[in-house]
Amino acid sequence: MFTLAAELRHTLSLLEAGMAELTRALRAHPAIRATCYRLPEVIQGKEHDPVEQITIQEQLTGKDALEASLAAFTRWHIQPDCSAKASFRLPGFVVLPAASRPQTAPLVEDINRLKLEFRALVQRLDDKDKKFHLVHDTFPGLITLQVYRQLTLLPHAASRLGFTWANKQIIQKVDKTRLVAQLMQSRQNPPPLVDADTWQTCVDREIYDVKRLPAHIELRLRRPVKTHPMVNVRWSDALSPRQQQFKGHLPLLLCQDELPAISHLTDYPPAKTRKRRAARIGGEPLIPRLHIYPYEP
Repeated sequence: MFTLAAELRHTLSLLEAGMAELTRALRAHPAIRATCYRLPEVIQGKEHDPVEQITIQEQLTGKDALEASLAAFTRWHIQPDCSAKASFRLPGFVVLPAASRPQTAPLVEDINRLKLEFRALVQRLDDKDKKFHLVHDTFPGLITLQVYRQLTLLPHAASRLGFTWANKQIIQKVDKTRLVAQLMQSRQNPPPLVDADTWQTCVDREIYDVKRLPAHIELRLRRPVKTHPMVNVRWSDALSPRQQQFKGHLPLLLCQDELPAISHLTDYPPAKTRKRRAARIGGEPLIPRLHIYPYEP
């Protein structure tokens, strides 16, 4: 009977083998077209600093971009002096011939399946501290988020790739009854270094604040998202929707003969920004630690 740590080691070894096979397949194409944008590393201790400016350090093309992309796909460990809390990103793209899709797609699907299996194994433990110790005792220096990241092989030919920056907020409707149930459950599980009585008093107050709201007041989760690269993809065929957005954490893979038009990633903040509508959710949060706000339709 395998231990959980042994299952993780076995799955990661299969993932490494899959990545090696994909690497050989990508390097086998002599006329590969690729571009990626090297971003500055986040220094240890600076991961919580507000992001006011990001300067593209280098734009790589051709074989240099391909090798940087392959290294990014398997960059799963902490680097010297770099923050383990701020994940590594390398936006970009790699264009392969259209005829390579039957070979490339199964490799990418197998890698992504193994990534999901690895994550599912870690999630078997329901305690955050146990997960941490399991992963870092088994794989010192491993950054699970970077292992979990799926590779993106675009499903259709693209006519345009538009690289941009996103610094939006996550806004979701919150059901009051479900929130109260979640708070009741968390009441019995104080976080580390917090006294149980103090924690229960805090949660009881949050439950009271939710229950005393007038019936017409709704709740919204409004949580800021760190600035990150995105790619707006416009499909060559008349699909619906004609345009789709993808995260730009890692280079996209494309299998098509015609190179799409490219709007390259520029420094953040961009010179021109679209004006956004004023936020409809404001005021003081009802539950600050959960980013829960009252909302009146």
